[in-house]
Amino acid sequence: MQSKKSLKSEHTFQLAMPVLFYRSSMVLLTNLIPLYGVWRLGWSSFILILLFIIEGAIVFIMDLVKRRWVTTKEREKVLFFEFVFITFFGFFAILIFGRDEAAMDLIETARSSFKAAKALPLWPVLGILLGRLLRTGEELLQAGVFHGGEGKPLYFNGGGWMLLLFFLVMTAPFIADKSPNPMAGLIAVIVLKTLGELFGVWAARIARV
Repeated sequence: MQSKKSLKSEHTFQLAMPVLFYRSSMVLLTNLIPLYGVWRLGWSSFILILLFIIEGAIVFIMDLVKRRWVTTKEREKVLFFEFVFITFFGFFAILIFGRDEAAMDLIETARSSFKAAKALPLWPVLGILLGRLLRTGEELLQAGVFHGGEGKPLYFNGGGWMLLLFFLVMTAPFIADKSPNPMAGLIAVIVLKTLGELFGVWAARIARV
């Protein structure tokens, strides 16, 4: 006969699997947006990078929403690091990859970069925002925020996502420029992003196997 402890662990595993599959499905659905943009709309590497940076900002905003219920001791430092990273690194990436080659100074570079950013339509941003809202709502539900009970601990998502963002921003233009098929290169970047996010969802489960 199984012990109460083992039964409890098995029950916890059964409860956790639907959550993992839900989060995995949200990762897949949100990454269909850039995939569609590259494959069907011909997005450039800059537009793809810009969307990644905006998603990073949305992740930071969702961490701010969760801040009240996160019990990490250094949560303020974590949020500050996320803010600094997404602000300065995101601004740097937009300037570098969106600039006009003819721009001679910083003002012209900034003007041409943000002019290029207008090519990104609003619907992908709204789609990713909706996906992140659903993901955050599910995390708050699992933490017992809505029903006032004790639930699973909440964690910030920004730290690991910022590392992934750094990798994507550094590799996307290189793959697109060097690949004989730029579209295939950008699709490969989206696949790598998806796999990175899925690993973040399943990492704790994999470590326990």
